[in-house]
Amino acid sequence: MSFPGAKAFLSLAALILVLSACTTTIRGPELSLEYYNLGNAYYNLADYDKSVLYYQKAISIDNENRKAYFNLALAFIAAGRAAEAQGVLEDLIVQDPDNQSLMEALAFAYYVQEENEKAIEIYRRVLEVSPENNKARYNLGMLLWKQEDREAALEAFAAILENDPEDLEALYHQGELLLQLNRPAEAAEVLEAYLQKQPDSADAYMHLGDAYRILERYDKALDAYAEALIYDEKRGDAWFYSAVIQLTRIEDPDRGLAALTEALEAGFQDSEQIAELLSASELLERDKVTALFQRRGLLPEAEETDQQ
Repeated sequence: MSFPGAKAFLSLAALILVLSACTTTIRGPELSLEYYNLGNAYYNLADYDKSVLYYQKAISIDNENRKAYFNLALAFIAAGRAAEAQGVLEDLIVQDPDNQSLMEALAFAYYVQEENEKAIEIYRRVLEVSPENNKARYNLGMLLWKQEDREAALEAFAAILENDPEDLEALYHQGELLLQLNRPAEAAEVLEAYLQKQPDSADAYMHLGDAYRILERYDKALDAYAEALIYDEKRGDAWFYSAVIQLTRIEDPDRGLAALTEALEAGFQDSEQIAELLSASELLERDKVTALFQRRGLLPEAEETDQQ
């Protein structure tokens, strides 16, 4: 899995609470509001330490400013201080236990601290109340995947697509997971559907090529790898797996050697895949293939025997 991703975990940036009004009298709650707005401004500039400072100033003047507490927690997370965010959010949840935004933010704080089981538990609680919350379900799916519970992650992405068939992130991950679960025919179908809507994804074409290669549909696999190379011509794995097919499956050694050369030029050096290729009994031009790897330092040079 490109993890997760390969595609990013959905952040909390969109949760920041902004007030558009600006005050003219700077005292008491009004001054708190001024500091709160400054905190928002620095947050949007990604200056999280300053945003923390101004949210804290707002709270010190008006400790009833719950928006400032919430945005303070988000700024703590963004500044790499998730444990402090957790404390703020837990206090807010005591006061408002049914607030879904607070629950999601707390789950994210746990995720950042790699307390994945706690984050999963909270996202499940959120979804019990709001099953249509695709953002929470997406994050749950990514966490389940990270915990290597691929079947449960697949269910999460399938549920997202039931709510929103146009969710391309979920569709892409569904294809990835089906491939990892050794269901290449289903993976190919999903990835084809994804590429109909997002035709410029080198990663999706790579996964599609892998699915067709497992299905022994080598012409389709080569077409998919070629499409990946249109969008990323230095994609070493696309060149390598094209070479594998041409050198072991469809007997096209000239193209296979050319593709293998391109793979090595692009920096491909996966020792396990190289060993698997060399162990294939069907490998054509074995001496030339071995020599290519030796010249790149990926195999030891053959030892010369002394002439008597």
